[in-house]
Amino acid sequence: MSPKITLAMLMCGMGAATAGGVASAATPDLDVPAITLKYDPAVLGTDGGARRLYARIVNAAADVCPEYINPHWVSPQVQACREKAIENAVAKVHNERLAAVYLSSTKRG
Repeated sequence: MSPKITLAMLMCGMGAATAGGVASAATPDLDVPAITLKYDPAVLGTDGGARRLYARIVNAAADVCPEYINPHWVSPQVQACREKAIENAVAKVHNERLAAVYLSSTKRG
């Protein structure tokens, strides 16, 4: 079985057209946008592999939390959605290398 990460967006009272939301793990009964990334755990054995998986997570977060109003400017709500989706996905993987990539990219560590 291949490990997977699911990124999802839960809409917050603003309606889908405004793309305001918070990323979270989706429950089966919610109809929310979600992306599942499958990965080989062996790729996390190297720093390069962790960086590649992190890049995939970042791209998936942009797909899950799109900017509908202006694709050249990301609203604070959409940015927060993406950041939360990335944070949740990295936490679900439970890998020190991936966590280090995340921390260095967010400058929180």
